[in-house]
Amino acid sequence: MRIFLRGGALLVALTTLGSLTVTASDRTWLQIRSAHFRVVTDASEKRGIEVAAHCEQMRAAFSLLMAKSTADDPAPLLIFALKSQQEVDELAQSRGRKLRHSGIFFPGTDQSFILLDVSGDPWHTVFHEYAHELLHANTSAAVQTWFEEGFAEYFSTLTANRKNTEIGQVPVGELQFLRQNGKMMRLADLVRVDQNSEIYNRNGPLQAAFYAQSWLLVHYLFDHQLINRAQSFFLAMAAGTSLEQALMNAFGMRTEALEQELLSYARGERFRFFSLPSVHAEEPPPMVERMNEITASALRLEIRWHAWPERSRGNAEPYVNEYRALLAQDPANSSVLRGLGLALMEAGDYPQSLEYLRRAVEIEPGSALNHHALAELLRAMDSSAAEGSDHGLSVDREATACTALEPHFADAYQLRASAHARQGDFNGAASLMRQAIVLSPRTEGYKLNLADLELKVRDYGPALALLHQLQNSRDPEVVKRAEYFLSAQQSLVSGN
Repeated sequence: MRIFLRGGALLVALTTLGSLTVTASDRTWLQIRSAHFRVVTDASEKRGIEVAAHCEQMRAAFSLLMAKSTADDPAPLLIFALKSQQEVDELAQSRGRKLRHSGIFFPGTDQSFILLDVSGDPWHTVFHEYAHELLHANTSAAVQTWFEEGFAEYFSTLTANRKNTEIGQVPVGELQFLRQNGKMMRLADLVRVDQNSEIYNRNGPLQAAFYAQSWLLVHYLFDHQLINRAQSFFLAMAAGTSLEQALMNAFGMRTEALEQELLSYARGERFRFFSLPSVHAEEPPPMVERMNEITASALRLEIRWHAWPERSRGNAEPYVNEYRALLAQDPANSSVLRGLGLALMEAGDYPQSLEYLRRAVEIEPGSALNHHALAELLRAMDSSAAEGSDHGLSVDREATACTALEPHFADAYQLRASAHARQGDFNGAASLMRQAIVLSPRTEGYKLNLADLELKVRDYGPALALLHQLQNSRDPEVVKRAEYFLSAQQSLVSGN
């Protein structure tokens, strides 16, 4: 996340819903589709195409630099490129405070969003936020916040021309801050910062030191060819290993020695960076089309819904009303129908949700999001034996249609797995869950589901290993479920 007053992306939440009834507007909304990106913008066509092109450049450079990683999105990614910082703020409303955002990344299992202020010179922010998406697709939930932000800053300095692409140049502001400050956070304090920490969420010198030192440590790891050892460090820390021991095991250094190394590194004059040959793939030119205000309003509602930290029947009702107002103005709008169907599903009105989601699929059958939403509803109806569950539709069929359209859509494999498990095919379900985990290694819910399936087929070794790993999660709900499974398994063993 890039903000003027830095704040926590995961704490961003909807506070109030204003009326989205659409009236005449002088804004022109455009949708740009490049080979790998979908950009929606109310800025100029030129700026929207530039955003897509810069993301394509970074995607290609990342694939060259991190050859063993993936550049595929685990959920469909929508980039909202807005012509002012105020518009970004309006979508990323924060509870109880005013934060000024230049960019923000909202990950999700069903859809992910990047919001950007593309006025001025936005490319540092564009690269920073897209780096968050790339990291999200390649790392486990054990990754610490300093690495998240330091990695994003490392890639934010990307520059490209016809001959080469450079990654890892020095962000001057961060380096100047470190040198002027003259001291750094202790590593024990740095690794404790998370997205709920006061340091991360309050503007001031401590926050600035956190971001600058996070960049420096990531740059140091790249420079000294230690970056590939970072994941083992995070896993060790998550398992309860001491900082001293985890640093020694992963990087061969004691805490005090690494702190002194970083001080010397910041004062030095030589910072290595990568210079890679530019990749010019023969891709078709981006497609540009007008988007009506109704669709743009529906997408803005989707973003606000994803920003809401906890979904419930109560907070779904305002969205139902807003989507109904939009539907009255455009009854055949696929985005509105999908949004309304999902809000109704959350509100517990399955029959109406089914009506709208079926219509969304009929109107736009080429949308993986529509098939995914319908599959989600069908699973909920089947699980609850809801009235009207004999609907002649299939979770597996809808989820398979989704993966046919978006082969890297991790949650669609999870939906297919649930359908196979319901039919008693636990081995087939486990295989599909493993595919989902490969595509989205950060989603711990998938690992819980896999462990449950492995227990059902008595594949105890891998299941117990997964559950013990999840006991160290930073998500208390994941820890609770992992311990429940372990307790149930222990009771079963004792009973025998």
